[in-house]
Amino acid sequence: MRINVFAVFLLIALIEPSLFGAIPTNPPGQGTELPASKFYSNFDTSACHYRADEFEFISETSLKLVWTSTCDYVHPFQGHVTSKFGKRRRRMHYGTDIDLETGDKVQVAFEGIVRYAKYNKSYGNLVVVRHPNGLETYYAHLSAIEVKSGDYLQAGDVVGLGGNTGHSFGSHLHFEARFLGMPIDPVLLIDFDKMTLRYTDIILKKRKDRLVVENAARFHQVQAGEDIHSIARMYNVSVSDVSRLNHISPEDPILIDSRIRYQ
Repeated sequence: MRINVFAVFLLIALIEPSLFGAIPTNPPGQGTELPASKFYSNFDTSACHYRADEFEFISETSLKLVWTSTCDYVHPFQGHVTSKFGKRRRRMHYGTDIDLETGDKVQVAFEGIVRYAKYNKSYGNLVVVRHPNGLETYYAHLSAIEVKSGDYLQAGDVVGLGGNTGHSFGSHLHFEARFLGMPIDPVLLIDFDKMTLRYTDIILKKRKDRLVVENAARFHQVQAGEDIHSIARMYNVSVSDVSRLNHISPEDPILIDSRIRYQ
């Protein structure tokens, strides 16, 4: 089910474009904030990318990809990979291409709100969805767009139909993942052979013009009576390492059921 939570704001934007780049928070019926408002200063529906240099990117950032189980993820389309992330001749290819036929239904990978849904010279018909953890996923070269900016989507909702629009040679889905405008190789997040997520939690680190995933991160869910010292002893790691990984001091209190990274 899709709910347009920004219709009023978009109507105002048509009257006063200067307000368009900063849509207010707390849309009705969808909680108190826009997705990932702690990371993004606005909800720009006019540009497909955010510029990474506009943000103060923390050198190491933890993201939770799914909250309950891997059923929170739906593979965009069950086709084989035809082109991977990386250099393609003289240009960078910032996504993963999945083979499909024009007209095949393309699904959103995670829950989120549509930020961008329109034609782009390079991407063709493009849908960009922002997710609660700050990740944004891109669905490009569509033959038809089935959503609009502001639509609230659940994982598996159809965003459009596969196609061959924009800078494309043959029908396929170009799928990207970005955080604060910086690209992430989708294969670091998704096993495209099994069509499942590789991890429920990831650590992102900045490497030049892209983000990489630290796959060895491990977390502990805090129980009553535990502190940083007892968690460090439990996993045979140093208290200083646990403090550094969580950006807290050894004496800081920690909440029951919170998640503490120990590796």
